[in-house]
Amino acid sequence: MNHPILDQIQQLRAELAPGDTAPALVTALADGSAPLAALAELAAQQYRIITSDRRSLLLLATRCADRPAGAWFATLADGESAALRTLPALAAACGLDPNSLDPNNSAPTNSAPNNSAPDGRNPTSTAPRSPAARPPLPGCQAYPAYLAWLTLNARPASAAVALVANFAAWGKCTGFHLGPGQRKRERLASYALVA
Repeated sequence: MNHPILDQIQQLRAELAPGDTAPALVTALADGSAPLAALAELAAQQYRIITSDRRSLLLLATRCADRPAGAWFATLADGESAALRTLPALAAACGLDPNSLDPNNSAPTNSAPNNSAPDGRNPTSTAPRSPAARPPLPGCQAYPAYLAWLTLNARPASAAVALVANFAAWGKCTGFHLGPGQRKRERLASYALVA
């Protein structure tokens, strides 16, 4: 069935399709060789990403609450909420205090993993490094910033098309690659990464 919107989504998916080579971090996560500090940084950055995306999706849902797209955006926001609930287990498995994930949390934490940080900061430091002490990484925050922009400036239908087109690329790049290698890691054995 030819439909202009479906054709546009297929075209966008083709343009966004990842290449044959996965990013280095995705490869390291897949084979279980990613340093624990990289996983800790991922957990800290994911907290910021997920909370931003959730707010954006809820705002999109309210912008079209009386249309079917409103329920769709609200369902996506529920998915972000579910992802947010899994982060404390990942943080704990990486040596972070799960209560420290919220950068606005001012409670003292013991959140430094025992190996070096991916940005080269002093690996021998025993000072706690809560996510609040980890600056947002631009490469990690680009997508939530774009989604926030779409939320405020695009029509909800255009935002929906952008999201649908991106889902396939994101899932292909990360979703099915991450689970098996990380389940091999002893410290993450109790944390079920969902693919």
